[in-house]
Amino acid sequence: MIDASYPYFDVNLSWLSNNYRLLLEAQDDSVPVRERLQFLGHYAYQTNEFFRVRIPTIMAMGEVTSDIRSKLNIYPQSLIEHVRETIENQQIEFYNILSNKVLPELYEQGVHLYFQESFAAEHQSYSRYFFIEKLFRYLQPILLESKRSAKFAVFEPKKLYLVIRLQRLLQPDEDLYATVNIPTDSFGRFIELPELDGKRHYAFVDDIIKENLNILFPGYEVLDSYAFRMESEVEFNIEDEYPLPMAQRILKQLEKRNFALSLPYFTETGVPINMRNYMVTRLSLAPDEFNDSGPYIFLQDLMTFPFVSKKLTYPDIRPIQSDLYRDQVSVFDYIQQGDRLLHLPYHSYEPIIRFFNEAAVDPQVKEIQVSLYKISPNSFILNSLISAARNGKRVLTYVELNTKLDIQENIHWSRKMRDAGVKIILNAPGLKVHAKIALVKRRGQKGWERYGFLGTGGFYKLTSREIVDHALLTCNREITNELELLFGYLATQEEPKKYKYLPFNTLSVTQFNLQKRLIELIDREIVNSNAGLRAFVTIKINQIQDHILIDKLYEAGQAGVSVHVIVSESSCLIAGLPSISDNITVYRHIDRFVENTRIFHFCNRGEEEIFLSSCDWTFRNLHRRIDICFPILEDNLKSQLKLVLRNYQNDTQKAVKLDLYQNNLSLKEDGRPKLRAQDANYRLVEKWKKVALNRIKDEFDTEDRKDVAD
Repeated sequence: MIDASYPYFDVNLSWLSNNYRLLLEAQDDSVPVRERLQFLGHYAYQTNEFFRVRIPTIMAMGEVTSDIRSKLNIYPQSLIEHVRETIENQQIEFYNILSNKVLPELYEQGVHLYFQESFAAEHQSYSRYFFIEKLFRYLQPILLESKRSAKFAVFEPKKLYLVIRLQRLLQPDEDLYATVNIPTDSFGRFIELPELDGKRHYAFVDDIIKENLNILFPGYEVLDSYAFRMESEVEFNIEDEYPLPMAQRILKQLEKRNFALSLPYFTETGVPINMRNYMVTRLSLAPDEFNDSGPYIFLQDLMTFPFVSKKLTYPDIRPIQSDLYRDQVSVFDYIQQGDRLLHLPYHSYEPIIRFFNEAAVDPQVKEIQVSLYKISPNSFILNSLISAARNGKRVLTYVELNTKLDIQENIHWSRKMRDAGVKIILNAPGLKVHAKIALVKRRGQKGWERYGFLGTGGFYKLTSREIVDHALLTCNREITNELELLFGYLATQEEPKKYKYLPFNTLSVTQFNLQKRLIELIDREIVNSNAGLRAFVTIKINQIQDHILIDKLYEAGQAGVSVHVIVSESSCLIAGLPSISDNITVYRHIDRFVENTRIFHFCNRGEEEIFLSSCDWTFRNLHRRIDICFPILEDNLKSQLKLVLRNYQNDTQKAVKLDLYQNNLSLKEDGRPKLRAQDANYRLVEKWKKVALNRIKDEFDTEDRKDVAD
């Protein structure tokens, strides 16, 4: 039963509702079978992240006083029971989909993955060969009974291991224990076996090791073995969830109670009680710190299942070259003609590469500033920035170290940039620059020219063919001047409250004016609706959790404003609550490409306004990061985004409607025409390209006729 006095869906349960949406995609027969495997892998990843990110906070809240829990409407004991029951039910469905739907379909398509099966005789002999000739040199078996083993950690974080129960052949009455690593870094998780009966066969590398453990432990009888994994770290940032005074109260109480975070351990189903008790003692754990993951652990590796055939995947889309990319035309001259909007991954990302490459070699460019957020070592932008610095340009980067890279990789790329003369400013704790922005200053004939890049997604994702994002390239004076103002502030590394006076009027910046600006825009729709005018608000976003903005949307809905929310992840807003949110609909959209766009659309008495943003509506983004929201000012680009949004609103194939309890309700039988937003938006970009080509052709024809007349 939903408490109308607290009309917000729990963020943890919304996360799990989103996880279930991934399972729905995995069981959809219309989705190619390898893509279904990847959705299952994505589900496994998100569930693992839930244990790493959300469970620590729930457990911590169980240690604070009841007055705090009551004020925050958090009841950890019942919540953790609900969470564990939900995950357990989802895990059952996960393995049912994998075992009874996806793997049989994969088999019908000529591909067999051994899954809790004995190897065929031919594959047994190959597995023995592969084990001896390939795997053996990478294995590190350790007998846990030896005195020296007690000095070392049993598990290295983020690695897979087998824990083995065995007995000496000459002393069969005593159970002993050993571990061995599963070297997925060297071989991946899936090993291809010889073709048999016209089918391609694959096995988990862990099963190949299990099959040959007797070779690894001569003189012992191997009784059984089970996979284990320890998470490297948990994420517990209470300051990212609550205002500072409340966060400090919580942390102070946790300190008094000597609350310590434990790292989650994941095990296969069926670990014998004696082995479990032994590992609990050996690792000094509480019994409930082991999480049963089913017959295989770390199945997010399904996202990396080998590519076998094009018929098992979605057809490739051919990225469409933007009209921004034209030979013999400077990218800066072209931007001078008007703002350019890229719809990724449907557009090619080459214009963005060209933007930075040209800035690196253009002698008139004197300065480049860029917020990288996170970056991968092979990112295209690294080479451009290094080249620019070596060409004598002033290059400043604002960076958060990428925790998915190891320390040496972070050191390597940062040293490479510094050696070239790039100035690196690391994000300060509590002040991460999440905005995806860049500014190029160029000396033109009439003085300084400024060119801006503003995106909804990070540079480290831009070259991915799997992410939906938007990127604006502009020389609009209002936008670029405020970009320079923002970069000037970032260079101070000071808290935003010391610079509240900064005049951001065109840009909206978190911790300065973004939340206030959104409230003003929604309030305007409320005023218009109360005046009898048409009013609507459409929000496309990853996550919506902030109670202040949710309350404002509730107020708008109650005033008659039509409110449509499209999320790709979690939503704490509850649609359809009687007298609270009757006029609000919430959809969740998941498809082949990961949705990362944030688009905000307001009616404004028919003078419609559209904004793009890097900011989700969460406490962390609004109050602990620097994010931006920027307007789309040119009418033709507004029209494009209106059509893009319309496709999301009319999607009946990959969108679901969220009800009061965040059930994912299918729209396939709601009577509307079949429409799939991502396919439709790709066709839109194709259409716009044809229109642009025809316009260019007409321009050339006109010039040719003038030449003939002359």
